[in-house]
Amino acid sequence: MSVDSRLRVLFVIGSMGGGGAERQVLEILWRLDRTRFVPHLYLAMKQGELMSEVPADVPVAAYWDRQPESISRRLLRILKLTRLLRYLHLARVLRDQKIDLIYDRTYLATLDAAGACWFRPTPRISCCVADPQPELEQHARFSVRMAWLLARRAYQSASVVLANSEGLRRRMLDYFHLRPEHVKVYQNLLANVRPPSRADAGGQVDALHGPGGAGTDEAAASVPKESAGEVSPERDERWQTLRAIFREDNPSFLIVSAGRLHPQKGYQYLLEAMHEVVNHGGRDVQLVIFGQGESRRELTTYIEKHGLERHVYLAGFDRDPRRWYRHAKLFVLPSLSDAMPNALIEAVIDGVPALATTCPTGPKEILADGELGGLVPPEDARALADAIVDAMDHHEQWRARAVRAKEIIEKTFDPESGMHRLQTLMEEIARGAIAKS
Repeated sequence: MSVDSRLRVLFVIGSMGGGGAERQVLEILWRLDRTRFVPHLYLAMKQGELMSEVPADVPVAAYWDRQPESISRRLLRILKLTRLLRYLHLARVLRDQKIDLIYDRTYLATLDAAGACWFRPTPRISCCVADPQPELEQHARFSVRMAWLLARRAYQSASVVLANSEGLRRRMLDYFHLRPEHVKVYQNLLANVRPPSRADAGGQVDALHGPGGAGTDEAAASVPKESAGEVSPERDERWQTLRAIFREDNPSFLIVSAGRLHPQKGYQYLLEAMHEVVNHGGRDVQLVIFGQGESRRELTTYIEKHGLERHVYLAGFDRDPRRWYRHAKLFVLPSLSDAMPNALIEAVIDGVPALATTCPTGPKEILADGELGGLVPPEDARALADAIVDAMDHHEQWRARAVRAKEIIEKTFDPESGMHRLQTLMEEIARGAIAKS
């Protein structure tokens, strides 16, 4: 029997929640060439909206699934010692599964992967997908300086660091003082994963990623169908509400947005802009926000306080919000900071005129400094309101920019060429390390 020469790659991320980083990992897991690679997945916690969409042939290990909750584990959390135990657990997974290469996707995953490699050295591809400073300051346990030193060492110890935009690459170089040749730009893949209908991963890739996927004209010609695992439309109040809003004859100017309900995403300012446009400007506008998170209660309170119930709908998590975009007139991304937002890319690919904020990285690159869509300063509700009104009054001009944006972004974020580059990089790093050992 011949020895399996495929590379064993472990993808490390916190959970399989519905965020952009998780969707990117899921997309790579589905697209990875099984004749060249054997994928594994390591999570801090085996949970999240996308957990059911992990390919059936991908083994999943999770630290918090090792044993039930106990007094000792609670004590370790109080003493801030669980991270060391996670390092050891991940190192055992690397050893037991004979992993050749690690791909860690987020800041905390990078820390865990780097820590595990102290005990079981393994080549690593570390990804940076968000501005490192707020991430680091949010998760610093003792001092920001100590957290910075540990994070810098974690990125330095990776075989290569991948940033998903040029702006974010420059930010990583400036903030962590990394070597320029150590940090490369690898754009996000255009995610097109759909909920699986069969158990065999090898047989699903073509079905999920066939020509056009769910973005084809044929798919868009009818009312969106429910995804696997969702409640039957006849019994789902949320589904019925969305069908009513996204009907073809809706006279309102329909705006969509998608992202985690978190202060960093800037939805408070978007609601303030809606208040200005609707209550002060008297415009007939409807906004649907897909996503869930800790800011939902605060946003709901604002909606009720300002009488926006008929104009703003918080739709919660949706496995494929793009299926609803057909009748949208505008997509808005109000983030305070964002590296390379998948939601904005997907809206542009779907031909929806786009409005975003001038975050330090990401949206400005996607929209070519305003040539391909609207840009306004972050934390500026007045500017958002003015841009929305402009999109209503000059919609044909916004649509013309959207057509050009779609052409450019489809080439930039082509998943086939992106996966080719990534798989080539994986082989170069892993094979090089094997040859040296």
